[in-house]
Amino acid sequence: MRLLATAYACEPNRGSEPGAGWALARSLASFADTHVITRTGYREAIEAELPHIPERDSLHFHYVQLPRRAAFYKKGQRGIRLHYILWLRAAHAVANELSGRHDFDAAWHLTMANAWLGSPGGPDGMPFIYGPVGGGVVPPAGLLLSLGPRGMAYEGTRLAMRAGFRYLNPMARSAVKRSSAVLVQNPDTAAFLPRKQRGKALVFQNALFPGNPPGTRPSGSRPRVALFASRLLAWKGAHLAVGALEYAPAWRLIICGDGPDGARLRRIVERSPARERIELRGAVSRDEVLRTMREEAGAFILPSLHDDSPLAVAEAVASGLPVVCLDRGGPPIVAGGAGIAVEAAGRRVTEQRLANALEASLDLEIPTDEAARLSLAQASDRLASIVKSVLREPAPA
Repeated sequence: MRLLATAYACEPNRGSEPGAGWALARSLASFADTHVITRTGYREAIEAELPHIPERDSLHFHYVQLPRRAAFYKKGQRGIRLHYILWLRAAHAVANELSGRHDFDAAWHLTMANAWLGSPGGPDGMPFIYGPVGGGVVPPAGLLLSLGPRGMAYEGTRLAMRAGFRYLNPMARSAVKRSSAVLVQNPDTAAFLPRKQRGKALVFQNALFPGNPPGTRPSGSRPRVALFASRLLAWKGAHLAVGALEYAPAWRLIICGDGPDGARLRRIVERSPARERIELRGAVSRDEVLRTMREEAGAFILPSLHDDSPLAVAEAVASGLPVVCLDRGGPPIVAGGAGIAVEAAGRRVTEQRLANALEASLDLEIPTDEAARLSLAQASDRLASIVKSVLREPAPA
């Protein structure tokens, strides 16, 4: 079997979208000869890692870079959506060229994982699998005021773009229509799809732990130390974790990460009655986060308002930590039996519920197979089953 995949983000030893793209590419290559089109900026990291993985002989990369004049507006995350759409068009041309040189059985869109940005699909006539994609989670209305003016403005813009792109972006609608299967990261995104296409949806989260899980820790040995590790964006909910500590007087909180909401979060911590029990460590390496999970933390807390499939939750589960989160989007799905999801309400009520969940996590017995559920091996088996099912069925007209 030979597959052609597109991954806007794909980099080994990274979190978020790049890490997901790399893990998914490896999963495909474990059962099929896989060609991946990705960005030139990832080339150095990929070629350094590729010789050291078991899938090296069946995983091939092709690199696409937009001309500098077509990407002058992209600075970090600014302008990334427009850059993504333009890059996809360039990648689609490369996909058509590759399909003339190789006999591919199916095309696959891996990243970015956003249903309302869409994809041009694969070459004409080729079965196309779309996802895993997210983007369908809506934040709890009762927590929007807690985000501050900048965070609220972001959410307003996001919701407007989400609605507009859903109906006005031709790539968003055609990607779903042309696909034989749509992998969605959570039920919220399945509900976001056009009603006639929802029968194609399969829930498959892309937070995969590539290494060997260290195993679960006995519940009685967990300290009352909560870890929050994520980029500091208002909607990630670090301020809710800080507020929860006011109702959990025996707990400490470690916050790893930096980002646009960092200054506001530091002010919130300074005003908090629990400030002496909160440690802001700033941006740290992924290895340091994993060490903190294994050696210091007793629970992982991520009260995100609309995460789709956070890798940090998978890493926490693989490290033997219970996960405290809101009952929104992907975190409860990724955490599975290691998670305690609280119902979102107003800010203070939600913080009280998070504090109660932290205390309850001390007695949570994590099933021994939770980490294995997030492994590349299990992902590979399911992806292989999906593509074989697609190839048995006629492609949509």
